Amino acid sequence: MLTSQHIELEQSILGTLFLNSNLLVKARDNIKPYMFQVENHKRIYEGIIRMVSDDKEIDLINFLENYKEIVKEMGGVSYVSEVFSCSSTELAFETKLELLIKAFQKRLVLDLCTYISDDMTIDHMESKIKNTLDKIYSCTLKKDLNIEDIYDDYLLELYNDQGEVGAKSGLTKIDEALGNFRKGRLITVFARSGVGKSIFSTQIAKDMALRGHKVIYGTSEMTRSEIIDRMAANQLNISCDKFNNKKLSSEEKDKVAEFCGKLLNKQLYISNETDIDKLINEIKVYKLRNKLDIVFIDYINKYVDVASNARLTELLGKITSKCKSLATEEDICVVLIAQANRNVDKNIGEVYEVITEADIQDSARIEQDSDQIIGLYRQKLFDEKIFREKMYRDGKLKYDSKDAKENPNCINISILKNRHGTRGIKAFRWDGQFCKISNW
Repeated sequence: MLTSQHIELEQSILGTLFLNSNLLVKARDNIKPYMFQVENHKRIYEGIIRMVSDDKEIDLINFLENYKEIVKEMGGVSYVSEVFSCSSTELAFETKLELLIKAFQKRLVLDLCTYISDDMTIDHMESKIKNTLDKIYSCTLKKDLNIEDIYDDYLLELYNDQGEVGAKSGLTKIDEALGNFRKGRLITVFARSGVGKSIFSTQIAKDMALRGHKVIYGTSEMTRSEIIDRMAANQLNISCDKFNNKKLSSEEKDKVAEFCGKLLNKQLYISNETDIDKLINEIKVYKLRNKLDIVFIDYINKYVDVASNARLTELLGKITSKCKSLATEEDICVVLIAQANRNVDKNIGEVYEVITEADIQDSARIEQDSDQIIGLYRQKLFDEKIFREKMYRDGKLKYDSKDAKENPNCINISILKNRHGTRGIKAFRWDGQFCKISNW
């Protein structure tokens, strides 16, 4: 039986979606159009889904204009306007979704009770009960259980020899070892503080976007301006110091502005959201509107809820588990940036220390969940002029060496874990002045 409370529940959910269309990601993960008992509400919900998928702004005027030909099927202009004003808050939105699901499940059971009769055979009864249970269980699934799609998708990929497989970083030896940055994978990049994690990740994110891949760069450590500064310095060969000290010439500013236009055209999105669940929602909304290939999260330790009493390893484990699920469920590549343990840094008198996957800070779950792990290392003391001069006097500098312990212009990148290919150490050129890593 349709009650006034249930009508208000459905109206409130739709009103909240009008208030904040980004919540549609959460709604679509939980409820389907057929769960609405009021037909008008079902039509409105389907309309909101279509508009968000088409990247259209959701407000009352736009909605009514977009559906002016079929607004009568939604109850008319006055009814849609009433629904639009039904919620002024996003509070308890998830609870409302759960209530709608339970109401739908209860309705299925009640329908079953009215359908079953003494005239039916046992087999008929069992069949009806089975179908009802199937609907009850299926309504909580994010995607329908379709076995044929699994094999159709696999065979389509098997016979598709055209196009690039995965996103290339531009660092040839890394791409060859990883088989490119593939969708569905969780890749962790880690290093000591100051070695170049963010330079590595901003460079390849920028290059992938310019090649036409849809990219999100999530940063909890730097501002959006700082990220764009690094990308621009790398792309335009402008010294990072000029950005930091606001010393760009007018000509250089024009070049940076043109570069920003290219990033905007490629829809590279930079997020400063520090709550991992909200960041994941942002990612899903972006994919819903633009499609998506790869996400960078820089860096994972900063997304930990410091107010929690749980151990850091457990908190990081929850984040990596969510990121791995995000990669597989949304069919995107997720690249995590992680910090190396501080004890790797404690003996700063040493010229060089190779790091292993065990050196990822609180690494147990990060290592377990990652499909591939990349370690970066170079001698940070080479950044200091006095140290370089001493090494030169001692005859220990070798500018043609591919070993970072001898060459201040070298960074070694190590494939430490690789479920899909080879491992090993690769050498690349390092140019900190321009925030750049390049092929040897």
